[in-house]
Amino acid sequence: QEVVEVVTTAKLITDVVTAASQVSDASATISAAKPCIPAAAPTVVAA
Repeated sequence: QEVVEVVTTAKLITDVVTAASQVSDASATISAAKPCIPAAAPTVVAA
């Protein structure tokens, strides 16, 4: 039973790490997209 618990725990940790990585990737994508918005805003204000 202990071995099964260790394996189950390892799988849970892997799932959490994978999920965290996906969230980080999404955050990085959002951060990369943000600079485009302020860059466009001054153009509208200037016009």
